[in-house]
Amino acid sequence: MHRFVDRRRNEASPVEKLDSSSVGGMPAYRLHEEETTLIPRNLRTARTGRGRGPEATRRVVSAGLSASLLTDLHYRDRGGLLLRADSERYCRETLPVAAATAVGLLAVSGSYVLGRQGESGTGLLLYWIGLLLIFVPAGLGLLDPATSRRARITDCLLLGMGLLLAYLILQIHQFVRFDEMLHIRTLHDIRETGRLFTANSGLPVSPRFPGLEVVTNAVAQITRLPPQLSAFLVIVLSRGLLIAGLFLLAEQVTRSAHAAGIAVGIYSCSPQFFFFNAQYSYQTLAVALGVLLLMLVTNEAAGRTETVLAAGAALALTFSHHATSWVFVAILGMVTVAAFTRRDRRTATIFLGITVADLVLVASWAIVSGPLLNRYLGPVFHDAVFQLTGIASGTGETRKISTDSSGTRNPRWETVLIVLSLLIWMATLMPLGPFRRRPAADGRAGAVLRSLRLLQLLYPIALVATIAPKAAEISVRLSTFIFIGLSIITAYSIGWYIENHRRPLRWVVALFGTIAFMGGTLMGSGLDWNRIPGPYLVVADGRSIDSSANAAAQWAARNLPDGAHFAADRELGALLAATGNQYLVIGVPGGGNTGQILFAPSFHAQARDLLRRGQIRYYVIDQRLAEGLPHETYYVVNGEAPKGTRLTHAELGKFDITPGSRRIYDNGAVRIYDVSGLWEDSTSAVRAGR
Repeated sequence: MHRFVDRRRNEASPVEKLDSSSVGGMPAYRLHEEETTLIPRNLRTARTGRGRGPEATRRVVSAGLSASLLTDLHYRDRGGLLLRADSERYCRETLPVAAATAVGLLAVSGSYVLGRQGESGTGLLLYWIGLLLIFVPAGLGLLDPATSRRARITDCLLLGMGLLLAYLILQIHQFVRFDEMLHIRTLHDIRETGRLFTANSGLPVSPRFPGLEVVTNAVAQITRLPPQLSAFLVIVLSRGLLIAGLFLLAEQVTRSAHAAGIAVGIYSCSPQFFFFNAQYSYQTLAVALGVLLLMLVTNEAAGRTETVLAAGAALALTFSHHATSWVFVAILGMVTVAAFTRRDRRTATIFLGITVADLVLVASWAIVSGPLLNRYLGPVFHDAVFQLTGIASGTGETRKISTDSSGTRNPRWETVLIVLSLLIWMATLMPLGPFRRRPAADGRAGAVLRSLRLLQLLYPIALVATIAPKAAEISVRLSTFIFIGLSIITAYSIGWYIENHRRPLRWVVALFGTIAFMGGTLMGSGLDWNRIPGPYLVVADGRSIDSSANAAAQWAARNLPDGAHFAADRELGALLAATGNQYLVIGVPGGGNTGQILFAPSFHAQARDLLRRGQIRYYVIDQRLAEGLPHETYYVVNGEAPKGTRLTHAELGKFDITPGSRRIYDNGAVRIYDVSGLWEDSTSAVRAGR
C-alpha cells in the first residue's frame, strides 16, 4: 500500500508540520522555536553568571532581550505579511470559482424562464451550460494539488451549494414535487396541532420519522420565518452539513485535504445528489446526519463533546428516516467486522459498542413503527423481487432507460452519457493504472476504510438491479450510500496520480468527471420534462402543478370542511393535502383504491361502495387527465387499472351526469365535485336496517 499526503504548505509560514497527530490522525502544527524563545539560541548560555561579572552578565541579558524583541517584532511583521499573502492567495483561488457559480446560477434561472415560455430546447441548453459552470471550475480547483486547504473547503461548499440552489430556485415560493408536498403535510400537521405522529394518508410512514419537520418547525419558531423559507433553510443547512462531514471524513481516513476535496467532487456526480437529495424530504437530512455520525466515530481522539454529538446524530438519524438509519447501522457493523479481521481489538471493541447501541436505538423505534413500515416498504421489496425473478426467468419486462410510462423518450445522447458514466465508475473498481493505489490507515480510520471499500464494491450489484423498474428505485436510492465509499476510495487514487504526473492530466480527469457528472445527473433526475418548467403534463410531478391546480387547492383549503375526506389524482391529491386540512383518501378500507373510481365507466354499485367505505365526500378532477397517459406510471395509485390503460373523457364525464354528484367548483381545468349524495343514502339505509 502507498500513502500519499497533501504536502503543500505555505513555505514562508513559520510553522512545521508534524508527521502524525493525536487528534484523529489529522495534521498537527507547532510554532518554530524562534517565535516562543525569549532569548535567541545564539545568545543563550547554560551558565550565565559563571566566569562573568555582574555587569557582563547584565550586558549579555540586555543584548539577548533586545535581540529577542527585535526577533519578535520581525516575526510579527512577517506574520502580518503572511496573513495578507494568504488572504490574497485565497481570493485568487476562490473568487473565479465563486464568479463561475454565480454566472451558472443565472444561466439556470434563465433556462427556467425559457421553459415557462415554451422554449424548452434553448432552455435545456442553457440549463446544462449553467450546471457545468457550477461543476467544472470547482472541480478543477479541487483537482489542483496547489490549492490550499481553506480554498478547497470553500470550493466544496460552492459546488454543493451551487448545485443545491440551481435546484431550489424553482422552489422558493412553493414545493411542487410529489414527495416534498407529502412532507409539507406532515409539517403542516405539526404546526396546526402542536403534536407529533398525526396520520398522513399520502405518506403514512412520514409522521413516524418527523425529524425533518421537527427541525423545520423549530427554525420557523426561532427565526419567525414562514414555513416555506424555514424548510428552505433546513435544506441548505443539511447540504452544508453533508459537504463538511464528507470532507472531514475523507480527510481523516486519507490524511489528505487534496483527496478530501476530490471526494466531494466525485460525490456530487452521484445520481441522487443534484435532484433527490436536494428535495424537502427526510432522506436529505438523514444522509447528512449519517455522514456526520460516521465522521465523529472515526475520530481517534474523540472526547466528551464528540461523543455527545455522535449520540445526538444517531438519535436524530433514527427519528429522521427509516432506511438511512438501517444503512448506517449496517455500515457500522461492517466497520466492526473490519476491525476484528485486522485484529485491532481496541478499535473493534469500541465500534462493537457503538454498533450495538445504534442497533438497539434503530430496532426499538422500528418495532414501534413496524406495521406502518411493513405496509410501506413491503410492497416495494415484493415488487422488486417479483420483477427481477420474472426477468431472470424470461417472463418479465426489463426497464427502458430514458423512457417514462407515457412513452416519452430522452434524446439518444443523454442515454450515451448515462452509459459512459456507468462505465467510468466501473473502471474505478479495477486495480489498474491509478486505481492500483489504495489508501491505508491504522486504528479507526483503517477499519472505516475497509468498510468504505466494501461499499464501493457493491456498485456493480446495484447497477444490475436497475434492469427492473422497482428494483431500480431501490438501487438508485442505495447509490447515495455506495458513493460515500466510492468517492473517498477513488479520490485517493486520483489525487495520488495527479500529484505524481504531468499537469495536463488534471484536464483529462476533469473531462471524465464532467461526463460522469452529466450522466449521474441525467440518471437521477429522469426525463427532460422534469428538469425545467413548462406547460401542463399529465401526472408529471411539478409539471402538473400550475395556476389552475393552485387555485383549486386554495379554494378547497378555504371552503371545504376540516377533516373532510377527498380523493384526487396523484399530484392534485398531494397538493391539496399540503395546502388544506382535509384528509386525502388513496387506499380504501377493505380493499380497492380511489383510482378505480376514476376508471369506472359509471357509478355502478362497486364504485359507490368504494366511495362509501372510504367516506369520500369530495372528488377533485383535473379534466386534462384524459389528454394522455401519466408520466409517473399511474394516475392515482398502483393497481388502479392494467398498465398502459388511458383515462377517457367519458369516464371523467360521469361526475357531471350522475345524479348525486354535484359540481361545486370549476376553474376550467380543475373541477371539485361533492359526491356524498352517491353513497350517503345507502349508508343511512344500511344503518336503518340494523
